[in-house]
Amino acid sequence: MNRAFDALLQGLAVIAAGLFAAIAVVIAINVALRNLGLPVLYGALDAIQYTIMAATFMAAPWVLAQDAHVKVDLVTAGLPDGGRRLLGRITALIGAVTAAVLGWYGTLALWSSITRGAVIRTSFTLPEWITLVFLPLCMGLCAVVFLRRFWRPVDSQPSQSGL
Repeated sequence: MNRAFDALLQGLAVIAAGLFAAIAVVIAINVALRNLGLPVLYGALDAIQYTIMAATFMAAPWVLAQDAHVKVDLVTAGLPDGGRRLLGRITALIGAVTAAVLGWYGTLALWSSITRGAVIRTSFTLPEWITLVFLPLCMGLCAVVFLRRFWRPVDSQPSQSGL
């Protein structure tokens, strides 16, 4: 189960990385086209906007699982090992609850969008639920990562931030 879950997180992160790379390419192409006085790619700005949101949500569980997110350890660095572990478990539980609540409300928004048949009309027309589907899925995965961290805390050594 752990391997399958980790593979899912890594797969989503790889897809997100590909999406971010595609965004960079599309932006470069649009800049080149604009500088050459040619028409830019129609809908690129809207597509980039939705892709950034989707890719960010897709990468978030993997970043969290890798403990590669930004963290402030000014308080925890001064605590003894036991205090660091306890605070780590408390924050993991708070993170799990927060991610679960965000996932729940994301699910409600997704369901509402599906039942209403809401459509986004910008450069192109697409069902609104396509833009909402990543929130509940990825917040659910983040909640699981936080719960894993609660049950199996990561190394409690303070990080070497240089500060």
